[in-house]
Amino acid sequence: MATKGFIELLRLADRGKRRQVSQIDLDQRWSGVAFEMLGKYFVAPLGDVAEVIYTPEWTHVPHTQAWSCGIANIRGRLLSITDLPAFVSGKQSDIGRAGKVMCLTHPEHYCGVVVDQVFGIQHFNKQSYFKKSKDLKGQLDQLCQGYFMDKNKPWHVFMLRELFDSQHFMNPSL
Repeated sequence: MATKGFIELLRLADRGKRRQVSQIDLDQRWSGVAFEMLGKYFVAPLGDVAEVIYTPEWTHVPHTQAWSCGIANIRGRLLSITDLPAFVSGKQSDIGRAGKVMCLTHPEHYCGVVVDQVFGIQHFNKQSYFKKSKDLKGQLDQLCQGYFMDKNKPWHVFMLRELFDSQHFMNPSL
């Protein structure tokens, strides 16, 4: 009987030790929603993305920029949809309805951005973070803050919430 109690104590101590180690891992880890766009890899902070959906049917809004796809009804709520690669590059994109939509929420706005592919939530070691990237130009450079190096690929931290501060993004009319 005493042996069973001792074994149970060892099991509980081991479980506590594992929990403590995983807590340390959490402190050294940064998580975000990973996606691909324009042949590059990006990750958005978890708080910037409310949900990821398949590209819905949308209605085009006349007299808007080419990157403004239109609006869609998502569970009774109007979602404005933007072709993010076209917005940041200034060139017409061909992803259209083939990509995924990352929905962004803001106290006053609900919008979706279409990207090539979404990989889901990715975890990065904070020690693999670098502040400045040399391979981003123009608007991408302004919207990204550093990158994580993982499996020999840079994952640029794309600050989607910065789009709400952009007059150009918030006013797509011609």
